[in-house]
Parts: sequence; C-alpha cells; structure tokens
Amino acid sequence: MAEPDAPSPPDFYIAAMGRSGSTMLCNWLSTPPERIVFNEPFFDRPMNSRLLRIQLENLGMTVSDEEWAQADESPMTRFVRLMGGRLRRRRWAAKEVLCQEHFAMTSAFRPPRVIVTVRDIEDVALSFFEKHRIQENMDRFSDDWVAEYCLRESAGMVDYVAHLEASGIPFHVARYEDFARSEEDLSRIAAFAGWPGGGDPAANFEDFDRGFEARRHAGGERPPSRALPDSCIRTAGDLGDRCSSYQARFGY
Repeated sequence: MAEPDAPSPPDFYIAAMGRSGSTMLCNWLSTPPERIVFNEPFFDRPMNSRLLRIQLENLGMTVSDEEWAQADESPMTRFVRLMGGRLRRRRWAAKEVLCQEHFAMTSAFRPPRVIVTVRDIEDVALSFFEKHRIQENMDRFSDDWVAEYCLRESAGMVDYVAHLEASGIPFHVARYEDFARSEEDLSRIAAFAGWPGGGDPAANFEDFDRGFEARRHAGGERPPSRALPDSCIRTAGDLGDRCSSYQARFGY
C-alpha cells in the first residue's frame, strides 16, 4: 500500500464462518463516522460487492454509477480510488465469510490482528437452511450448496488459523455461542480489537434483505424458526460429524 493517497491499513480483520453472527458483531464494533467495519466488501476483487455500495450509501459516502463501474485496474488500485478519500481520518476494518478472501485480505492488507468468528457447524447449516427458505432464494443457494460450503469452509478455517499461528499474527477466536449471549465476551472482543464497541447490531440488516434477523434479535416479530424438513436436520448432523477437525479445533 505505497500509493500516497492510500488509506491507513485496517485496525483488524474479521475472518468469519458464515452464519456465525459476524454481521451483528461488525455492526456492534462500528461506531460511524470515526470507526467502520465493512461487511463483505470484496476489497481484494476487481469488482466490489453490492453490500459495500449499500453501506457507503448509508454512511453518507455515496458512490456514483461512474465511480462504481468496473475499470481496467487492479483490486488495490480500485480500493485506493474508491476508498482513499472516503476513509481519510477514519479507522476501519473489514469482514468476509470465505476462506479464499481471508487469505487474500491478510496478504494484501496485513491486518495487525484478526478476529475469527465461528459457530457449531450443525447450527451453521441449520441457520443457512432456514435463511434461504425465508428469503426464497434456494434457486441460488440450494441445500447442496450449504453442505458444500460447510465442508469447504470448515476445513479452510482450520487451515487459516494454522496460517495465522505460523505467521505470528495475533488472533482471537470469537464463538457465536459466547458473544451473542455475553456482554463480558463482547468486551473481550472489543479490547482485542482496540475499539470501544457499542454500535447498532441491526444496522443495514433491512437493506441486506435480512430484516427478519433484526426483528428476531430485537425480540419483535419472529418468523418460524427451525421449521425445517427432517432431511435438513439429518444433513446438519451429518455435517457435524464430517467437519470433525473444525468442531474439535473450536471446541464443539
């Protein structure tokens, strides 16, 4: 990041397993405008995610269609072009949910510390099954997609943590089962990140088509929970057995 207009490096990176509460955690750690955690921005790709544009809009950093259009440039050049001015005098971090992105972000941005969010793989699968049915997008994310994701990403998370250990990069494992229920555990995560926390856990959920989750965590209207076919329950249990290295590594 030698470009003169480049933003400062991230304060930390969140390497998440999908459905591990990482979006809620990102939102809680974010206290705009000074401190911002970007949810799944794809900073290390030639084209960023739609979620990044939504977040920038909500932060008052609107990106024009001309700015947003994909250009013949490297991901880092695009990052500096789009984010250089917008992140000036701000502290920032980012979160992704694919191990491919974890390795790429760690290499490209060299975060000084990493928060690794995990969840019992059976509940990861069940949560995906439920989410895709509520959102009615199983044409894109079938049950087979869920199984493939759990098998691939659970193995990748074990490899990624081993990479952090071998590289000497400080990391903190944040288990959904702990930080979703414990203010003390959230405080430990904030202390590791060096940020105070206290942001709105439900920020952006409606715009991300996940309003049902915001209502659930707020104690409001609840959609049917775990109203799943027996086949999904059996598949989740089977995935727990097949992802035994991940389960053992993270205490499940």
